[in-house]
Amino acid sequence: MSKVRFIILLVFSFLFFSCENSKEVFISDSISDYISLQQGKYITYRIDSLVFTQNGSNIEVHKYQVKHTVQGETTDNLGRRAFIINRLIRNEAGTSSWAENGNYLVIPLSDRIEIIENNLRTVPLRIPFTSGFSWKGNSYLPFAPYKPMFGMEGAGNDMNKWDFVYTYHGDTTVQNQSYKNVWTVTQSNTTLNIPPTSGTQYGYKEVAREQYAKNIGLVYKDFQLYDYQGPNADNRTSAYYGFGITMWMIDHN
Repeated sequence: MSKVRFIILLVFSFLFFSCENSKEVFISDSISDYISLQQGKYITYRIDSLVFTQNGSNIEVHKYQVKHTVQGETTDNLGRRAFIINRLIRNEAGTSSWAENGNYLVIPLSDRIEIIENNLRTVPLRIPFTSGFSWKGNSYLPFAPYKPMFGMEGAGNDMNKWDFVYTYHGDTTVQNQSYKNVWTVTQSNTTLNIPPTSGTQYGYKEVAREQYAKNIGLVYKDFQLYDYQGPNADNRTSAYYGFGITMWMIDHN
């Protein structure tokens, strides 16, 4: 081998291994970093619940405290390890006794978290934790899952097609409480003709966003799913159908 060819090969090898060594290695946080499932762990939230009364003609906001506690372990219908989360509710001021408010299941998997509540399965978190990563978090839901209960005409019909996206990561403040290493998951952000004007015949709101703090869990949730249906020829008066929930953490262990 000539001296010139040897030098060229030597330079090429140096450049090749230099490029290999300079590659960035991406390491994602684990799912367990953003949800605590040890028995006895709890998070208490303040909740503003948007409800439509008087056949949808009146808008009210009901305020509560709700405590979510890891009660124990079980298996889901696929035989996978699952955790029972017990929910208790009391008045906004925290002066009344806790009352039962139902249970739901959390299934931790290596690449995602699944939640089953009222026979509806969702995937609120999935790895890798990186800005812009998206997944179909409601893909297990049927068409219009909340219509039988709330009577929406269009809001939420296609929520099984929503793209969940990590839209922000960093330190943030929720209700004057500061948190570090928070991932924001934007599930939907669509509004049409809300608030309605005098001539509006139909409008809807599909806004859903959650924030998870490292080593704590869910610290904020905003979920607004409702539509407005204007008066029609059958003498139907205008009305809202659906619900809304805004909640933020006030205590945890």
